[in-house]
Amino acid sequence: MVGLAYEVNIHSLKLESSDENDKLKERYSRLSPSFFDIIQYSFCYAGILVGPYYKYRTYDDLFHKPYSSYVSHADFLKKRILVVPVYSCLYLLSDYFFPLSLASSAEIWELPFLYRVFYVWPWFFSFRMRIYVAFALGECICINLGLGAYPEKSATQPGAGPTNLIALKDVENDPKSLSTIPYNFETIRSMNEMASEFKPTIREGIRYWNMTVQYWLAMYIYRKTAATKPVKTVITMFVSAIWHGVHPGYYLSLLGGTPLLLISEIEIEKAFRKHASETQQKIYDFVWYFVKMQSVSYMGIAFILLDIKAILHYWSSIYYFGHVFTTCMFVIAIIKNKFSKRINKKDKKLSLELTDSKLS
Repeated sequence: MVGLAYEVNIHSLKLESSDENDKLKERYSRLSPSFFDIIQYSFCYAGILVGPYYKYRTYDDLFHKPYSSYVSHADFLKKRILVVPVYSCLYLLSDYFFPLSLASSAEIWELPFLYRVFYVWPWFFSFRMRIYVAFALGECICINLGLGAYPEKSATQPGAGPTNLIALKDVENDPKSLSTIPYNFETIRSMNEMASEFKPTIREGIRYWNMTVQYWLAMYIYRKTAATKPVKTVITMFVSAIWHGVHPGYYLSLLGGTPLLLISEIEIEKAFRKHASETQQKIYDFVWYFVKMQSVSYMGIAFILLDIKAILHYWSSIYYFGHVFTTCMFVIAIIKNKFSKRINKKDKKLSLELTDSKLS
């Protein structure tokens, strides 16, 4: 509903631009839904029961654009649903061999320290597989409905829909091409599992996770907040926690850890990767990938357990290792970055003095 309010608000704004795509975007974005249109959009089962965020424009296009009549639903359904049995089996196996109940039990204290630290990997793996199944099935329902079908050349993005409106206009001006051009359902795509799993940074991993909601958070919370980047990040994470529910685990995970991880990662990258050689950068990426997986698994356990007693029970069993490690790395990175800046200033000053002495 917040997204719809922003979409309707665009109707009252005048965009001054000479760019044709911007002009088309203004025209394409203009909406005047009736009260009953809003009710129908709000209670559409694809949004309430399935989960991906889609704009009112996407919903409206389902009924007033011809794309869903020409797209091959079966091909897209087969491609997406094939991963469901794989993720389901992986989830069942992981959950069987690494039961989550251990996290909140007294037995965990009997395990070796490193075993306790790395035990979050299979727990968070089980969680990811379960979420992948849910979102893949959700996308299948949208595909079957025809929601989010657009020509491929319109450069659709998750949540946003078509971004190349010149190409979309060309398609609409040539109805004969509708039966021959390729289509996709990127608009309602929630997950890019491979990118989320294997991208080396936390930021990239998050970017490809629940992408339609990421779009909503980025467009309507992060970009609309007039503050510094760290503050905008915290506010966005707070809204994300509210979006998920009222359990303490959401707030401990999204507020008590994720902003620290994101801010720390940027500083650590500046300190140890930015000025490194190509080989050193590859080594950094390899090492940081494992740090990333450990960090998000550690913070993610709060998202899984939800109950504050269970979360603190596990975190205390490893002496809040994730928080301590991240904070220490953050402090080291800040010190190194400040020290590097001082050295660079001195080097620039010396080079200027040498230049002046040569000229004189």
